[in-house]
Amino acid sequence: MYTIFFSSHGIVLQLPCESGKAVTATFFTEQVLPNLIKNIEKYRPKTGTRGMKILIDNASSHTAKLTKNFLVVEGLELLPHPPYSLDLAPCDFWLFPKLKIYLQGKDFNALQALGTGLYQYFKSIPEEVYRNVFYKWVERLKLCVSAGGDYFE
Repeated sequence: MYTIFFSSHGIVLQLPCESGKAVTATFFTEQVLPNLIKNIEKYRPKTGTRGMKILIDNASSHTAKLTKNFLVVEGLELLPHPPYSLDLAPCDFWLFPKLKIYLQGKDFNALQALGTGLYQYFKSIPEEVYRNVFYKWVERLKLCVSAGGDYFE
């Protein structure tokens, strides 16, 4: 399993998770988020996380008080996300389907080989495509509002 964060510019973090280990709030706040912040600061050395907003799903490790407190201390604003909404989550409507196609028929003999393959794949996606995902996300949010919150395709 991998934890993947992306922005309108591309992949910000690709972090492998130990096989068979649950992603707890402790793991999320001690491993994932510090690595995310470190990578953000590489791309934004003057401003770091100041003014940034983050969208993550409603997994318990993401909504735990420990995680919310960590985000506040680090200056990251957590955007609200409705419960399990495939139509409103960029990972679900864009990233996972793309990964599924890329990974189909491939056999990686080690976690490192998978990581290298994913890195190369993500780097091959033009920045414009990442940017368009966020435009599509905003359009989907507008559709959701106009549909009264009902599911749509």
